[in-house]
Amino acid sequence: MGELKKIAIVDIRENPVALRAVNRQDEGYLGLVESIKSKGFFGAITVRAKQDAETKANYFELVDGLHRFCAAKDAGLNEINADVVSLDDDQTLEAQIMANIHKIETRPVEYSRQLLRILSRNPLMTEIELAQKLGKSAQWIRERLGLIKISNNDIAELVNEGKIKLANAYALAKLPPEEMADFVDRALTLPPDEFVPAANARLKELRDAKRKGTDASSAVFQPVAFMQKMKDVKDEMDKGAIAKSLCVGVANVEEGFAMAVKWMLHLDPRSVEVQRAKDEARRKQRAEAQNKRLLESADKKVEKAKKAAEEAEKAKAALAASTK
Repeated sequence: MGELKKIAIVDIRENPVALRAVNRQDEGYLGLVESIKSKGFFGAITVRAKQDAETKANYFELVDGLHRFCAAKDAGLNEINADVVSLDDDQTLEAQIMANIHKIETRPVEYSRQLLRILSRNPLMTEIELAQKLGKSAQWIRERLGLIKISNNDIAELVNEGKIKLANAYALAKLPPEEMADFVDRALTLPPDEFVPAANARLKELRDAKRKGTDASSAVFQPVAFMQKMKDVKDEMDKGAIAKSLCVGVANVEEGFAMAVKWMLHLDPRSVEVQRAKDEARRKQRAEAQNKRLLESADKKVEKAKKAAEEAEKAKAALAASTK
């Protein structure tokens, strides 16, 4: 930690050896610029004092905070909060890595919960107003808030860990809770341009059935295409064990090649059966959990009725005793 002071933007130069470049067209960067324009600059960048070798002019060189510095400049700020440290060239390179490698990113669902807290504390605030305050689009706010609907902690954790892409998570969150489990495997493995239409189609099917007053049929099992691990592919190249069993009865080279492609995508008969077994196990587990909840609910009702009857008997006895 060095000396914290306000420094004129014009007196700061970017480090010629930056850890990563700034993409000024990136949505996140543009949002940062808009946020600084509307709310000002929070926190501080890190700089070190330098002198120009040719002109001998004194200036400050950026150590950490390139994106925030550029966004502040693009937002039209004249000065910025800076932590002025004393570092040599080697220490500067190390500081750039340390500042980023130990950065703990806020997780998607955590953003969603914080947005919900803001709206809860401001009941009259609209999503559009919140978007303007945060320098984000209204769609970004709606999608982030939608993640709150993922009540299953296991699925929410998959989103937080980045195993389910956000585009897939937004589409998944639109489905009823009981449907999410049916689609989680596809959300994990399919690219957004395949998963999002599939999830939206199922949502439309459910809505149409509700509008007609009918029950939508259960989501039919569909095998999900995803690549084999490179290690397994290399093992198969060396040993060929799977080919010997998988290609039994294959009539020609074309069918053999097609079977190999299916295996690469986990769509060969054996892989499909594995997926089907997992799907059936998941459905069974969900059904058992639902039955357990129903039984627990029934037991609570029985217990409640029993207590009510006991209270009624006590009241009746008390009334009888008071009239003697």
